[in-house]
Amino acid sequence: MSSRELSPNVPEVMRQNVMKDEFGWEVPIEAIPLPTRGVIYNPDSTLYNRDVLHIKSMTAREEDILASPAFHKEGTALTHLIQSCLTDKSVNSDEMIVGDRMALMVGIRVTGYGPDYHVSSNCQSCSHKNDFVIDLSKLGIKRLKINPAKPGENKFEYTLPVTKKKVVFKYMTERENREKNMTSKNMQRALGSSVSNNITSFLENSIVSVEGVSDRAKIKHFVMNMPAFDSKSLRTFINENEPGMDMRSEFVCKNCGENNEVNMPMTTEFFWPSK
Repeated sequence: MSSRELSPNVPEVMRQNVMKDEFGWEVPIEAIPLPTRGVIYNPDSTLYNRDVLHIKSMTAREEDILASPAFHKEGTALTHLIQSCLTDKSVNSDEMIVGDRMALMVGIRVTGYGPDYHVSSNCQSCSHKNDFVIDLSKLGIKRLKINPAKPGENKFEYTLPVTKKKVVFKYMTERENREKNMTSKNMQRALGSSVSNNITSFLENSIVSVEGVSDRAKIKHFVMNMPAFDSKSLRTFINENEPGMDMRSEFVCKNCGENNEVNMPMTTEFFWPSK
């Protein structure tokens, strides 16, 4: 059977041969460095000690995934996109921490639509709205700088400045982050509360144990009653040391000439560019 007679149900690698044999073109493969270098994943995981993961460039098939109403309703469009682009199908991107996953998302966006990302941001001095372009290929990587409590574990230690309690925390995976957001939305909907629980929810989901106590109800009680300075100090330490992509960007206001530094906004332009 020739390559042009292959059915739609044959393996992906054979379908790609049609592109090479008939059209003289192959889907490019890119190596994406992982900010964690894989050191926080379980030794039984395919992610353990992985410096890089390889992705294939976005194609029209991946655009179909992004446009899927069903995936958007589930909130899983980006997960399906990443899984489709990963060359190693044994990797589950939902089990990756958010920072490693973000590195893949930036790489996939660059391979699909190029590095130019058109965004808008208000000047911090005069509030003038500025339109500018971010070169995604120049974003820096925030490598993991702190050592896990044990090799091959997503657990880190921090001593709170006021209570002096030793806290063990983790960096959340995409699955955990999605479940946290869903739980928070459901709670606010059910209680009809106008008070956000973003801070306590973040801490409850990030903390693994306090002074060796890992009972979730007791951790929740500790979080709700911990001194504000301890809360802020822990959140700052977690955020400053979180591996991922450096999403900071600079622009000069076109109205007043002031320099601005902002966190790169993630808008629909990221995967649905209009230009």
